[in-house]
Formats: sequence, C-alpha cells, structure tokens
Amino acid sequence: MNYFFLKIISITVFFQMLVISCTDVNNNNQKEIEEFPLILISIDGFRWDYFEKTSTPNLDKIIQRGVKADGLETVYPSKTFPNHVTIVTGRYPDNHGIIGNYFYDQDFQEYFYIGLNSEPAKDGKWLQSEPIWVTAEKNLKKAMIMFWPMSESEYMGIRPTEYYAYSNDYSYEQRVQQILNWLDYEEEQKPSFLATYFNRVDGAGHSFGPESQEVIDAIKDVDSAIGMLIDGLESRNIFDKVNLMIVSDHGMIETPQEKAIDVSSYVDLSNVITVSRGEYLMLRPSEDRVNSLYDELKQVPNTRVFTKQEMYDEFQWGLNDRIEPLILVPDEQWTVWTDSRTPYAGTHGYDPGLRSMDGIFIASGPNFKEGYSGSRVSNIHLYALMCKLLDIEPAQNDGYLYRISEFLNRD
Repeated sequence: MNYFFLKIISITVFFQMLVISCTDVNNNNQKEIEEFPLILISIDGFRWDYFEKTSTPNLDKIIQRGVKADGLETVYPSKTFPNHVTIVTGRYPDNHGIIGNYFYDQDFQEYFYIGLNSEPAKDGKWLQSEPIWVTAEKNLKKAMIMFWPMSESEYMGIRPTEYYAYSNDYSYEQRVQQILNWLDYEEEQKPSFLATYFNRVDGAGHSFGPESQEVIDAIKDVDSAIGMLIDGLESRNIFDKVNLMIVSDHGMIETPQEKAIDVSSYVDLSNVITVSRGEYLMLRPSEDRVNSLYDELKQVPNTRVFTKQEMYDEFQWGLNDRIEPLILVPDEQWTVWTDSRTPYAGTHGYDPGLRSMDGIFIASGPNFKEGYSGSRVSNIHLYALMCKLLDIEPAQNDGYLYRISEFLNRD
C-alpha cells in the first residue's frame, strides 16, 4: 500500500514538473520572440553636421531618447541610389548592382537612370542582391513602404505587401500619415517593417549649396515631419514600442563653377563612350586604346585616373560588369564634364572617406540604448542590424552586426 501510494505521488510530481518546465519554456520563448515594428526613414542629403545649422527639436528628441552615431559613412560612389540600396541590402554596389545613378548594362543593352517615372527604377532585373523588404516577406513578416529607391521593383518574385510608386505629389505630412495608418491596421495585418523617404534637403543642397538658407529651411521642414511622426506614435501610446531608425544616404559639399573641368579640352574623346558626369566620369574606349587613354587622362589636373581593378582596390567598387574600363575621379569640390557645364551649387559622389560625404544614423526604441553617442559607422552594416531587430535570418551581405551592435540595448 505504501509503495503504491508513493508511486502515485511520484507520477503526480513528475507531471507537475513537466507542466512547470513547459510553462518556463513558453515564457522564455515569449521573451525571445518579443518583437517591435521597425520604421526606417531616409533624409536624402542630410550631412552629418546639419544638426548644428539650426534648431531640430524633434530629431533631438530621438537622439536624447536613443542613439546617435558620429557619422554614417557611405559606400562609393556616395550617390543616392547606390547608398539607399546598400542600406537595405548590406552589400557594396559592386555586389548589389546599382553602381550609380546612371550607368549602362551590356547584357541588357540598356541604361539605368533615376528620376520621376524612371522605368529601370521599377524593374527588379537591375537588382543583384536581396533587399530587407524581401527578406522580411520571405520570413512571413509584412513590409510596407512609402517610397524608397527600388522598392517598387519585384525581386525573386516578391514585393512589399504594400508600397507606393515614387511621386513628388505626396507631402511630408502625407508620407508620415501613411506610416501611422499602417500602424493602425488590425493585429494580423500590421507591418513589421515600414519605410519612407524625404527628399528636399538634398534638393536644396544641390540647388543652393550646403551652407544656404534654403538648406536650413529644408532641415526645419523635415524636423517638423519627424515631430508629426512622434506625436502620432505618442498619441497611440506606441512611441516606446517601435524601433525608429533615421538615416541619410550621403552628405554634400560646395561645387563652384571655377572647379568644373572640361575633360575634352585635355584629352581627345572622339570614339570614346563616356558615362556619368560630375563627381566621376566612366570611359569606354576601344580595347586597343585603354592603355594610351589611361596615360592621357593623367594630364587632367585635380583628378586621378583608375582602372577597374585600381578602383576596387581603393573603394571596393570597380569589378562589376556595369562599371566601365576607366574611371576619372576629381578631387573634392571639383567636377568633370565632357563639355562646358555649370555644376550644381552643391553635390556629392566623392570618396566615402571624406567627412563631407558622411550622412547620419540616429535611432530610438526598446532595442536601442538611451542617450548614447557612438562612433562613426558604415552604412554597409545597417542591413544586418535591421535583420537583428526584425528577428530574421539575413541574406548574404557584406556587413557585420558586431560593427554596429554598440548602439543596441543589451537588456
């Protein structure tokens, strides 16, 4: 009788322990998979030091409640599309394929170009690496995007769950409101990844120069838009329940007319195909003229000439088939053309090592530290960071999470 009674007690205790153990496992899993929406915002052309130009109370609020890098280093060339695509793929342009804002693909026998109604920018055939919204969708997480370069294109047969074709007709307020509208979706429809893009700081920098009043006005406009987003998140009681990352694709520098170089006045460019202008010039001579043209281009003042391999060795940009055999790179502030040309008042596209080309990285949310100022980081690591925040397995990329993990909350 005693033996039978003890056996019953043992079995009862075993099942109680099993229930407790399962409960602990479930609780632990809940902690591991606790997720927060990730909002990614790009402010095109917002140089690393623009915070010092004028009052930015709303951007400051993000920084005070979160983190700020000393600068966000671009990849070469420090242009809009290559860097926006690097941010969302974690790959150098040599690998993701969008090697510039304008280039030629010999297999397609077509030019890639940007701008309103650009057909190539809507076509996923130009992408050679997987963007974050595809990684998210593959992991059964919804991505919703109100403008981001190449987000209209299909890659691997996948697009964001919801997205908008780029248009200047949408105000900043409408862009922010769409982000908030998506966050209002019923739980099963809510997005995990959201993104939008602000363009006017870059436009003002090009048209009037980075030291202009117009740039200051554009900074104030974008800060107001961030304020509208903060207000919307706070009114929904979710400001502390979303991870918000604000980045820019590059900086800006003055480019005076007296520093514009007409390359054709130094070198005979007949029978040479030239691609792109301004901050670098790609040249496609006949095969038997590559060496001689390389030597001739050394005469052009305030520039350096590179072969593809030399460009890759210095900038990790040069081996992709879309890059032409020779590249002429001007010094900072200088621009290169094939005719007489008046350059923009300000521009970008130069060596990523130049401080003037740095963008910004600020962030806040439950997975970021509070009130933390960190080191200058490269945008190549942002994709790995976003995959970590979304708890998804990253696709092949060139970044390293450990290089940016100093900004994460370890709790």
